[in-house]
Amino acid sequence: MRYLFLLLLSFVCNLTFAAFPGGPENKYNIIYNFEKDWTEYDQDLQLYTPYILKNNNDSKAFSLQINLNDYPGGFLVIKTPRKGNFLFFDNHLKRTLPANKWVVYSIRQLIQEIKKEETVLSIFGSNLPEENIVFIGFPSAKTTKVITKAKNSFLNLTPRSTEQISSSLVFVFIINIIMLSFIATNYTKAFKKYYNFKDLSAIIPKESTFLINKPMDRPNMMFIIMASLILGFIVMLNRINGLNLLEEKFFFESGDTFGTLTTFFFKTCLFFFISFVIKYFFLNLTGKLFNIRKIVDIHYFKVIQTTLYFFSIVLILLLIGFNAHLIPNAEFKYLLTSTLLVFYFLRTILIYLTINRTGNIKTLYLISYLCIVEVFPIVLGIRILF
Repeated sequence: MRYLFLLLLSFVCNLTFAAFPGGPENKYNIIYNFEKDWTEYDQDLQLYTPYILKNNNDSKAFSLQINLNDYPGGFLVIKTPRKGNFLFFDNHLKRTLPANKWVVYSIRQLIQEIKKEETVLSIFGSNLPEENIVFIGFPSAKTTKVITKAKNSFLNLTPRSTEQISSSLVFVFIINIIMLSFIATNYTKAFKKYYNFKDLSAIIPKESTFLINKPMDRPNMMFIIMASLILGFIVMLNRINGLNLLEEKFFFESGDTFGTLTTFFFKTCLFFFISFVIKYFFLNLTGKLFNIRKIVDIHYFKVIQTTLYFFSIVLILLLIGFNAHLIPNAEFKYLLTSTLLVFYFLRTILIYLTINRTGNIKTLYLISYLCIVEVFPIVLGIRILF
């Protein structure tokens, strides 16, 4: 019993003295101090290296790499001893720092502003890193006054890429609207069939000769292009919100200029279009191996129909969330992954029921076929992208 009492006493003491007060009027309990985490950018190596006082270099910019998602609900507290210092987030000027005055930022608001979970905080000026105070803190329980957040100064410059991102989104949106209007006007019957929930959920297709027996003809190709445009738009919106689904290499280059974003969109659409075409030939090859070639066209039609219907709804929700700032950036990756898993699971069941009712195929053959052409690509794609 005595040991239990000592254990509880030490636990209470740790809670009491683990966090030291600091910040304006000592209103914040310091959770993490960045005094030993300063880095400087090495031009030769093109990466951030730890700051060493003995090097005596002439650098005026010193940086901290901060994972904002590690401190939900916390506050970033900053103070510099002299005037003439500038605060940057990801190389974008945020504001000038006053001398010997505390500047406080809400972590939650920073994530919403920069739309990223990780950021590089830089202070440019005449101070040495050890003279600056930067820490993560939480308001003390004794604080009764309302915490005043850092206000934007007249030097709080908006990155130039913001307008270019908006211009790119408008341009991509217009392209999608033009394509949708063109298809709805020139392929009205096919449009009503693709965007028909009753036909989508129907287990047995009503018209076996319309759009199904000719998957590579002009009307179907137009809807494949439409699906590629919608998916490209979704990937672009996710990238702007900090979730890059396609790794940035020579084909998908990085950047936030109008030309780079627009090129990225068209390359993404081309990637999805080629994927849809390869999907059809893959279904054909697998269907021949299982001797069920007659159901491949129905399967492919259901794939395009469900993709168009589902991702059109996702695109509308993303546009609403993007304009209303409703997308939770920190949890968006997991939300998107869960949504995609539910969609592909339901699509696989729908395809199974459709094929099972359409053709007289053994259940074991059908399950093996769907595992190869549906389940395996889904698992592989999620593993690569996420």
